[in-house]
Amino acid sequence: MNEIMIVSDVGGTNGRFGIAKFSEGKKLPEISEIRVYPCKEYITFTDMIAEYMGNLKGEIPKTARFAISGEMTPRRGNLWHFNWDIRAEELEQKLGFDQVTLMNDFEALVYAVPHLPKNELLTITDFEKGLENGPFSVCGAGSGLGGSIGIPIDKTVKVVSTEIGHISFAPRSNIEMELLKHTRKSFNHVSLESFLSGSGLVRIYDFIAGAGVKKMTAPEITAAAKDDDNCSKAINVFLSILYSAAGDIALAQGARGGLYIGGGIVPKIADQINKKDFLKLFRDKGPMSAYAEKIPVHIITSDMPALLGAAIASVE
Repeated sequence: MNEIMIVSDVGGTNGRFGIAKFSEGKKLPEISEIRVYPCKEYITFTDMIAEYMGNLKGEIPKTARFAISGEMTPRRGNLWHFNWDIRAEELEQKLGFDQVTLMNDFEALVYAVPHLPKNELLTITDFEKGLENGPFSVCGAGSGLGGSIGIPIDKTVKVVSTEIGHISFAPRSNIEMELLKHTRKSFNHVSLESFLSGSGLVRIYDFIAGAGVKKMTAPEITAAAKDDDNCSKAINVFLSILYSAAGDIALAQGARGGLYIGGGIVPKIADQINKKDFLKLFRDKGPMSAYAEKIPVHIITSDMPALLGAAIASVE
């Protein structure tokens, strides 16, 4: 098999594109021509892809598989961060593709997980493997909070896309209680994504820092966490919410094969994760604590794994 295609991983901040090439005798494709484009600089998804294609040298692939944040079907979807209505048929007609397939970005990440080497996973638990052929969950925080379920069947993986970001937030500490009360003044429904996202981290920081303090972006908060007390506290609250929510997600999705956490934020602050605190909150699930104790937890540290997943999905 020799196949070549354009693949993407598009979130609420950046669009990442690459060329995936499958070669005879190789299990996984090679990803090349990787480029990253800020979404806010484009009016439509078509404009972004057109710029990427215009920068390619040589023959342009006629097949594409685009992994995009949002509710996606193979032929249509919407990147709600920018209200981009994305249609495969339109992309084929305007850009000359023979075939375009759309998928959710965390759906693509599910396909990548079984192929990630150990050195691209930071394991939180003291064991790596869960139930053999058990379902596994993949989630992550970036511009939003997304996730999907992977179900191993024979030698392939079936994917169930989910909307975990919109699960209602359940506070576990006094500061989280106060954070919820404060946030409910502005939102009727306070979800996990209200805090486990880039804007959520800013929301936590603003609550902790109070009025009159310089506004900061999520990247600025993570970068200053080791030197600024308010940033450090915001990161700690963010992580505490993550630890407990991760356990809820694993239980709700029956992730006995493992929980894998990716996205744009957590891998960048992985060195600030306290494994003991993580497992304490992850496993504190009342009568189901023993169930949670058997679930391995990993942080995905790979660079752009969803590009690999989007390509693999085409042959699964």
